[in-house]
Amino acid sequence: MQNRDTTKYITYFFNYFTIQYLVLPKNSCSFASEIMNRKMKAKTILTLALAATTLAACHRGKKPPRMDNSKLAISLSKPAKGDRAIYGLACLGCSDTALVLLPNGGGDPVRYNILDATRNHQVFGDIEVGDWVCVMPCEEKDEKNRADMVIDLDQLKATWTYPVMPKQRDVSHLSKRQQARILANMPDSIVETYMVPRQYGFTLKRMSEAMAVGRVMINKDVDDDSPVEYPDVPQYTEWHAYNGKLILVQGRRELEGVVINGKTKRDTFTFVYMKGDSLALSDREGRIQGFHRSLNAMKANAKAHAAAEKLNSKMKKEILK
Repeated sequence: MQNRDTTKYITYFFNYFTIQYLVLPKNSCSFASEIMNRKMKAKTILTLALAATTLAACHRGKKPPRMDNSKLAISLSKPAKGDRAIYGLACLGCSDTALVLLPNGGGDPVRYNILDATRNHQVFGDIEVGDWVCVMPCEEKDEKNRADMVIDLDQLKATWTYPVMPKQRDVSHLSKRQQARILANMPDSIVETYMVPRQYGFTLKRMSEAMAVGRVMINKDVDDDSPVEYPDVPQYTEWHAYNGKLILVQGRRELEGVVINGKTKRDTFTFVYMKGDSLALSDREGRIQGFHRSLNAMKANAKAHAAAEKLNSKMKKEILK
């Protein structure tokens, strides 16, 4: 405000002086003396104008420092304690041998050598420009720009399912061969009605949110009278990437007044394969589970929902008889 007021007063003074002494001369002067007076006044005005410009420039102050936007962080989230992975966005220049990554912390893109990771089948997903990527840098100090593993986390965010068949009730003490024999002697109508595969799995969303896939709404009486039963659905609520592994969390949640996951449980999985619509994960015991990318949870279990609705309708008809 002070700089603006100073410049304003100088401008007012300059305009007033010009009008009084250059534009409105006195009538008593002769023509020759009038010309000389105008020349002298013009020089005086030019001198004042130069002084006013210099004075105004002195009052402008220092220019504010320019901000370098290239150094700003692209994400405020920070890796968990002990997580060595580097997270960021894939940039132009990615190939089967190199990954150009813009780190979450900002700065210039970093070029990683991923030739060995590609040869060792440790690049999970088809990396595209703009995807959120996780990089596990080489542990050797001399190879800081070489990556041992790359995971495309944006392509991981999806609905992943696998088929699950029910098992007969109260025959868990029997051998698998005996269970198969009982199933073979079961009437076709019962097999068609009850032996319906369901799709289990999970949906991974933004902001580390996860949802379970596999829960089918069915009448409790129908479920109790069923000769078969399905395994429990893992009720995942969160997901995280940690040191190149997938952490699925079963956190506490209430659904229709029922508490699910009374205690928090964390399941750790190792990536085995991820490309296109296929995903394979290995648990801590080394068991590998394959998954298929589905459009959404409801369509994945459309057949199971239809079978459950059929059983519900059948139960209602028997009650009304």
